[in-house]
Amino acid sequence: MHETERYGLKEGRIAMKVLCALSLLFCVCVLPTPIMNSETPQSDDASKIVAMENLWNQMQLNHDAPAMEKMLDDDFVLTDYDGSLLNKSQFLDSIKDMSVKLAMEMSEGMKLHQHGTTVVITGATREKGTQNGKPFTHSGRFTDTWMKKDGRWLCVASHLGVVSK
Repeated sequence: MHETERYGLKEGRIAMKVLCALSLLFCVCVLPTPIMNSETPQSDDASKIVAMENLWNQMQLNHDAPAMEKMLDDDFVLTDYDGSLLNKSQFLDSIKDMSVKLAMEMSEGMKLHQHGTTVVITGATREKGTQNGKPFTHSGRFTDTWMKKDGRWLCVASHLGVVSK
């Protein structure tokens, strides 16, 4: 093979390697950008929902039904510890009930499962207080379902279950 042909072949291989490297760099750096942008709102949404779950506890402690109402969908339903079903209005009435005095309401171990504009959050809950002067303690698990509607996260369903000791 003539020296100029060998040089051209070598130059072609180098050009091909550079082209491959640039293509790989493009794929690694440029293509994931939309993916990263789509995950950023998810992590922002996750932070918002966890904050709303913690606010939920404070609203119950403080009997703040007007604030709670803003976080609930009109079609909200709660399955309570005792198996009773409460709609939005009944749940808000239970928060206003001054015969129930919570000394502690907390959630822990929360895990979010996002499916588009719906998030299912699970965790453990503990509450302590009195009802009609009688002390009570509940330890349980909860599952809340949140949906993003018109740019706002609203809770559409909540389920509470007691954990046996």
